[in-house]
Amino acid sequence: MSNPILERCPSDSDALLPHRPLSLAVRVIKIFLFLLPQRLKTSMYDAFANDHSPLSTRISPVRTIFRLPFGLALKVVPGNNTVEADALRFIDSQHGIHTPLVVDSATSPNKSYLLTTWIEGQNVGEIWDTLSASDKAGIVSDLGDQFRVMRLQTWSPSHHLICNASGGPIDDPRVPWLAENPRTFSRCQSFAEEVWTGLDWQNNKNTLQPFLKPLIERDVPIVFSHGDLLPKNLIFPGGLDCWRSGFSRICVLDWEYAGWMPLYWDALKMTWTQVEQDDDWLQMARAVFPECRNELDADWEWRSRSGVLIL
Repeated sequence: MSNPILERCPSDSDALLPHRPLSLAVRVIKIFLFLLPQRLKTSMYDAFANDHSPLSTRISPVRTIFRLPFGLALKVVPGNNTVEADALRFIDSQHGIHTPLVVDSATSPNKSYLLTTWIEGQNVGEIWDTLSASDKAGIVSDLGDQFRVMRLQTWSPSHHLICNASGGPIDDPRVPWLAENPRTFSRCQSFAEEVWTGLDWQNNKNTLQPFLKPLIERDVPIVFSHGDLLPKNLIFPGGLDCWRSGFSRICVLDWEYAGWMPLYWDALKMTWTQVEQDDDWLQMARAVFPECRNELDADWEWRSRSGVLIL
């Protein structure tokens, strides 16, 4: 199967540089945590994940994420969920994607903990309205370079298992109906039928079904995907001016929906909340993932006309 990513991949780019190393202090902390018994470790994380802790600062009123000393961040989520930790560890073995670095992860019966490096900078979503057209073009170029390199390194045949980063079942808000029967997929066609469901409904049989069926039935390469590529999950390290000057690359956060997915998945997840066809972000997605424009067009038609509600 031909690889359209290879044709667009820069031959000489700083996107290919390896991750920066952990500081000496963080390396010492990492060794200490490795030796610490799990029960003591989770108790310590619970103490940090407290609004009254003098050593931590909650950075979001709606999410359990805390900034800690030594340039660290602690994220706590319900249940036994190691997807983000596994995703970041996998990405750290690759080149080209800029992310926080994993220092430690742990689980308890009711919670999962992820300790990473803290990325100081400005959140793209928070300053979106101040960005110029040139800034947005730069974002397209930066993300395009990073995701081309990641997809090139993880390009797999269509028979690769479709699963989350831990190898488990798909749990994603774009396909909420899978919550009734969480599972992995051995065929990209079976997954596509879930992505664009409802085609056998009476009002879709003679309209959307003929349009989407060729896309659903073809073989699609499987690549490692972020799964939540939105402005709120992007950081300009050092701030916007630093990024504009070329001293930093966009850092991609929040890999909890990452996994091995069809080639088009990040493009669809980048746009699935958009309701205006001329929205800047939707048009940027078409430029970041030009090889997925057919799927983006098809997904827009499906979301606009199928009558299926994504709740």
